[in-house]
Amino acid sequence: MLKIFTTQLMGKFKHIQDNHEMVIEDISRLLAQTITGGGTVYFQGQNELQGVALEAIDGADRLPSCAILEPETELTDRDTVIMFGKYDDDESFAKLATIYKETGASVIGVAATRKDQAQALRDSVHFYINTGLTSGLVPDEDGERIGHPSLLVSLFVYHAIYLTTKEILDEHGVEL
Repeated sequence: MLKIFTTQLMGKFKHIQDNHEMVIEDISRLLAQTITGGGTVYFQGQNELQGVALEAIDGADRLPSCAILEPETELTDRDTVIMFGKYDDDESFAKLATIYKETGASVIGVAATRKDQAQALRDSVHFYINTGLTSGLVPDEDGERIGHPSLLVSLFVYHAIYLTTKEILDEHGVEL
């Protein structure tokens, strides 16, 4: 099972790299602009995806001017919010994105788009990355799919954004 899980997980990473490389660059330019322009990059993770926000703020690879989005945070047009959700069709999470956009902040969404479901988050943000993780990666003996590493895939997206943003900031002489 581990070999199947690893192969499938690497396939998800490759899918994100191949299909979202330009979006990751655009997001990274936006983050660099937010950081150098006096704004704050806020992270919000839904449920278990709060781990991405913690990694971004407390992990070894963190950018300057970043914080976890708290309910009392007052966003401005200089800020950017990165929202990590499990699925794109979560209407309540998408409504939050709309509220954030109304403040003038730039909003980025990361979630999985399920086939034949609403694209609520995608339609509510400036940039969107589809993780492609709509079910578990490994079939068990009963035919059920297990091994749904939504946090792990979201952390991959965070690190792709981090590395690209760091490269842009380095090119412009911004120290981390």
